[in-house]
Amino acid sequence: MRAFLVVVSIHADNDEKRLAKNDKQILLKNTTMRSTCLTCLLALTALLHHTAEAQILYGVTNGNLLIKIDVENCTLCPVMTFNGVTQGSNDILILPNGDFLIQSTQGLFRFSPPDPNPIFNVGGIFGGSILNPNGLVYLSSVNPTGLYVFDPSDNSLTYLGGWPVGASVSEFFYDNGELYGFGQLNGVPVLYLINTSDPSQSVVVHSPLPPIVNGGTTNGGFSTAFLLGDFLTQYDAATNTIEVICDFSDVPGLNTITALTDIPPGVPELPCQCTTSAGTVTPDTTNVCLNTDASVPYNGNASLDNNDLLQYILFSDPTDTLGSIVAISNTPSFSIDPATMQTGVPYYLATIAGDNLNGNVDLDDPCLDISNTAAQIIWQPLPTIALTADNATVCGVGNCQTVVATLTGTPPFVFSYEFWSGGAPVGASVTVSAPDSPHSFLVCPPGPEGAVQVSVCTLQDAYCTVP
Repeated sequence: MRAFLVVVSIHADNDEKRLAKNDKQILLKNTTMRSTCLTCLLALTALLHHTAEAQILYGVTNGNLLIKIDVENCTLCPVMTFNGVTQGSNDILILPNGDFLIQSTQGLFRFSPPDPNPIFNVGGIFGGSILNPNGLVYLSSVNPTGLYVFDPSDNSLTYLGGWPVGASVSEFFYDNGELYGFGQLNGVPVLYLINTSDPSQSVVVHSPLPPIVNGGTTNGGFSTAFLLGDFLTQYDAATNTIEVICDFSDVPGLNTITALTDIPPGVPELPCQCTTSAGTVTPDTTNVCLNTDASVPYNGNASLDNNDLLQYILFSDPTDTLGSIVAISNTPSFSIDPATMQTGVPYYLATIAGDNLNGNVDLDDPCLDISNTAAQIIWQPLPTIALTADNATVCGVGNCQTVVATLTGTPPFVFSYEFWSGGAPVGASVTVSAPDSPHSFLVCPPGPEGAVQVSVCTLQDAYCTVP
């Protein structure tokens, strides 16, 4: 007989705190005990083996945020927030039709997700709950103290009776067809075998229990509960022991989880409320030269979960971003790959965020996010020039000859040339503006007489410069 609990007050100070999933050992170093009654718990949990089965649970924080929990992988995600339960949730339960029941000091509330508002509520002070295999729900009550049964078919409540003298019961779980409850007897934490025909005849199975506070439990082969904290533990009713399963204390923004439930057979899982955001990219259009890297104009405003990764993508089709990814990078810079890319063709730059899968964003992450804007980038080829002349002979110093410049690139062009003679430049360089190609211009060599070479110094088109 097992149940999951959450234990609070275990916090590491300036050292490591983790669960080793492979060897099933627990490491809690330099631990400060904020509740001395948990000292025995730490000694106990270090000796136990991890035996939790793969399953999905739901928890509720003290801010009424519903969280989906993957027990096998110790991961969680937000699903939705329940409205109207202003004083927090004591317990939560999923009905066979997928509705949720929340018990609180304000009463009993019924929700039908994804609607965040209650579709039914009734006053009272209710603690734990459990789904009977026949579809009815057992509820613990504070005023009057005892056991209720709730019928989901008509939202009716029937009082079955009070607990034994000096007793209270806060949480329930089934094991082998028997109903058990966590509670107290004259202030001592105990485990009861519940008598649903006459709750006053419920009997103590174990006393005392390992240190627990309040929380929720689940129905089924395992019984689970979160106890005002971020540690998921497993309770074994046969041995009256508990084992730490998951440590969520380092999850950013996670409030205390006060209730827990499993999913009845046939009820589909609710999707995660995705909080992952890849941020935004300034939707510029930029032309860069073949020898220049393109940079993603990311605005630095991504929002990532603790297991998320932000990367940068270069893709070719804005109507099929994932299907046309050319390159993925951990930095915002990309260079052109002549083997797979072309000059003069638009490409697009964006950010992408999702679960970290072996150092890359998991493209199958259901919360995968791509920036909703992208920058357009076009790599431009470097310009070229070739000079030709019909007659390479100029008669007389100061006379001129027509030369034709054949250029490639994007007009207009500007280039400069020099005269060389005897291995050294002669005179000043000359700058020519060419609106298009080919372009004819006059070359007027300076003296002295003899062979003179015309050499291009610089070349520039509309986008690129070649020194």
